[in-house]
Amino acid sequence: MALSEDVGRIAAAAAAHARPGETVAAVLAVETAAGERVYLAAFADGTGNQEWLALTDDGAPVTSRDRVREAASIAALVEVAEEAAEQVADGPRLASLPYLDSLGGDNSLAGALPAVDELTRDVEMHYKLELS
Repeated sequence: MALSEDVGRIAAAAAAHARPGETVAAVLAVETAAGERVYLAAFADGTGNQEWLALTDDGAPVTSRDRVREAASIAALVEVAEEAAEQVADGPRLASLPYLDSLGGDNSLAGALPAVDELTRDVEMHYKLELS
């Protein structure tokens, strides 16, 4: 199955967790260091509030704080690396450590740690479920 189909399937699974007036705004596909696929779904409502939910490849919500933090960290690092490399993904892409390595990088990634921490905190603070 193509990544775009996986993202669409997960977006549909995530939509079941949307509150009234809330929509799935984005789905970020991430591969963890262990090779596990995790999808970070961003939810938004009409007032600009945002919530997050991580889902496994079979659409089950993730409640492990460590797994959610790892996925959010990898997603943020890849975003920063793409910006630094001035590379724009055409369609969905899998945020993974090998992909991050392929982008190369320089000292700008060290400066990205505050952005990584910010996204990770945002995901944790606005997570739809209780994390363990």
